[in-house]
Amino acid sequence: MAKKKSFAIIGASFFGLSVAQTLDEKKQYIKIFDINEEKLNLYAADFESAEAIVLDTTNKSALERNGIAQFDCVIVSLRSSMEASIITVLNLIDLGVENIIVNARDRHHKRILLALGIEEDKIIIPDVLTGKLIATKSLFDIDGDVQSTDGEYSFTNIIVKDEQIIDKTINEAGLSTNKDFNIVQIKRNGKIVIPDEYTALKEDDLLVVFAKNNIINNLIEKIRGADLED
Repeated sequence: MAKKKSFAIIGASFFGLSVAQTLDEKKQYIKIFDINEEKLNLYAADFESAEAIVLDTTNKSALERNGIAQFDCVIVSLRSSMEASIITVLNLIDLGVENIIVNARDRHHKRILLALGIEEDKIIIPDVLTGKLIATKSLFDIDGDVQSTDGEYSFTNIIVKDEQIIDKTINEAGLSTNKDFNIVQIKRNGKIVIPDEYTALKEDDLLVVFAKNNIINNLIEKIRGADLED
């Protein structure tokens, strides 16, 4: 299991709640902040351990009183109000928060965040990201899910099902790292395995693969089996 960390989710938006749900499932320490008490009360019951706090995060003193600088990561998801998002980010910077991830509304919003000093890889525009994933999946007719892409290469998850590679090492299965793909990690029985060419593949292993888009389907066929449906 991942090391337990503390996360502040600012904004009970769909994006923020989705992030919180995943972190909650991983048993992380989470606080969700939103100015809308009705919205927080509506969704609070969906979480096993996340704490919901009514807070105006454009108020720097209120953030400070809630110990915002003590969190390992603060995720700002105030996409519906660019002004509130920017003021909140400025408050976080003033209070010394180092790890800030922001859900931006559009490229204009992103440009402002970059000017404030937020790193580009910490700025997420979901519509743009989703569009890239759908375009890549459609362009290369990829049968599996595309998790992320940089244009030529993508991350995808493939479950080991083909009997021909079960209990064989990665090398024996012909899946050793090369210039076209790499098995980054294996998720097995709730644990993470960092593989090498001598790691044996087990049935139902979930392989996280970084590969060229034009060979992903070949890998899916080899790992999952040609006759299995999505």
